[in-house]
Amino acid sequence: MAKDERYYAAYLEHNRISRRGLFRALIGGGQKAQAESTGEWLKRQAARPPFAVAEPLFLKNCNGCGECVKACPYGLIILKEGKATLEIDFSACDLCGNCATACPNGALASNTQPDTGLRPTFDFSCLRQNNQACFFCETACREQAISFDLTTRKMQLNSDKCNGCGECKTACPQHYVSLQVG
Repeated sequence: MAKDERYYAAYLEHNRISRRGLFRALIGGGQKAQAESTGEWLKRQAARPPFAVAEPLFLKNCNGCGECVKACPYGLIILKEGKATLEIDFSACDLCGNCATACPNGALASNTQPDTGLRPTFDFSCLRQNNQACFFCETACREQAISFDLTTRKMQLNSDKCNGCGECKTACPQHYVSLQVG
């Protein structure tokens, strides 16, 4: 989908603070003004298919048609509250782009950097963090976003490299990796 006037108009509609919102932020009133000033409203509310546009635009454009659900070869996309949501439980997302190709409304765009918005968290029982040899999540990560810090003895995530595919979660035989919207 080409980014035209309508795309940028919708984007800018969600990326400005009204005078009232600015005034509320200055006098400390209202959580909405605070969310606007911190960019909190831009964060994803749920795990989205990998080619989802910015959250405000996604929420506006996704009408729950279900075309992305039909297009996903692994059945990872479901409709929740009328919006496309990604659930990685049994298989990782390979970022094939079928969902973006099938989306007729511009909520998913193949020219968008693929990212599901999910980030792994590591349980305290993680074998590697408990001095046992385990490399499943690290080797499964194609982006090399997961590493082990020898000084802190904790698993580390480079969020800038992570695309939320879920390979780390599905690779962990002990189920010590969970995915959170982040």
